Amino acid sequence: MSTEYVERTETTTTSTGDGISLQSGYLRSLRAYLKIGEMVLCLIAFICSSIDWWVPLGQGWAQFVFISALITTLIFFIFHLFNVFSKLPGPWVFIEFVYYAVYCVLIFIAVIVCLARGAQYNHGGIIAATVFGMAALALYCVDTFFMYRDWQASKYHAGSGDGGAAATTTTTTQSSYETRTQY
Repeated sequence: MSTEYVERTETTTTSTGDGISLQSGYLRSLRAYLKIGEMVLCLIAFICSSIDWWVPLGQGWAQFVFISALITTLIFFIFHLFNVFSKLPGPWVFIEFVYYAVYCVLIFIAVIVCLARGAQYNHGGIIAATVFGMAALALYCVDTFFMYRDWQASKYHAGSGDGGAAATTTTTTQSSYETRTQY
């Protein structure tokens, strides 16, 4: 009778990201172009909404939405450009998706306010803010769609959102027994 017992352990460690460093490839991606376009359109819409005086008619709301969207999009752009998300804890794909969804609603409301006031008072600045706000809304909706796809894809990847290294340990055990009976 012989008994064989074999145990093998493999440990694989993979690292995601290179740390906080400039990601020059990100500047040539569609996502970077979308974020740059969103920032430019929000800045133009903010400036156009500031030209004419219509404070009691919703100017403050439109200015707040456009400038806050610009600032937070700039922060996300810098975080992507320098790969900061890989070092921060949290589900950043989901957080960014929620941010874009909320700002789609807020910009839509600001565009409706600008549209109502522009049609009522026929000020060129308000009408221009409406047009550039609609263009920004379109870009935010496209970016929201891409973030939704990324979020859905990241739900199916093991170890997503860990912000660092993922370790995998595989243990294989093989046993074989040989028994002879004699008569």
